[in-house]
Amino acid sequence: MATLVLTDVTTWVNGYDMTTDLNKMTLRAEVDDKDATTFGSGGWRKHQGGLKDVSAEYGGLYQAGDDLIDDQAFSNLGVSDQIMTVSPDGLAGSPAFFFRGATFSYEALDAVGELAPFNLSAKATNQEGLVRGQVAKAKGTHSATGVVGSAVNLGAVPSGQFLYAAVHVFTAGTTITLKIESDTTSGFASAADVGSPLSAITTEGGTWVTRVAGPITDTWFRVNATACTGSFTLAAVIGIGS
Repeated sequence: MATLVLTDVTTWVNGYDMTTDLNKMTLRAEVDDKDATTFGSGGWRKHQGGLKDVSAEYGGLYQAGDDLIDDQAFSNLGVSDQIMTVSPDGLAGSPAFFFRGATFSYEALDAVGELAPFNLSAKATNQEGLVRGQVAKAKGTHSATGVVGSAVNLGAVPSGQFLYAAVHVFTAGTTITLKIESDTTSGFASAADVGSPLSAITTEGGTWVTRVAGPITDTWFRVNATACTGSFTLAAVIGIGS
């Protein structure tokens, strides 16, 4: 991906697509800077990384109504483990960052004559932290068994790290059951199941897949539907993290 002008930053929170509500998004990953200086340093400080943290500051144009941004932001204020995914464009194969968090701050409205803004602030509520991966299924419909979206090449999962995945369902049909598969090549001639299949999904919302410990020597990963009744609008991301 070349130098990017931000036009289509994509943000999904559980079963809500916030993309067209937003006009700004800052995703921040931080590590505490700890002073580890001792005598004998020659006059130079030594620094060491401490605890990690993830947060997001984002906002856009306020709208009130059933299942619009005000309804979503207010009703989910302080609700833990909401799945947030942010991607530069939301396209299959594009980078994606995802974590489980909560909105801890909601601001809305401004001065007379201005377009009404809103601002949100979210932080992680789960110690699995921020995962970097790729969009395996761009937001779209799916209504059959078989491959969901596209295979992504993440590289092998080393020992001490984990394979992560998350699914966002924006509109639900009757039921869909998904699993994550891996292989050594993009053709998936010898596809292997990674972990256990997900429980059947029947409603809108977010599903955080139980992480799978490395090592995993396969480098390609994809989502597959083992059962599907009705039409679903969904998206999925897969990544590797600690």
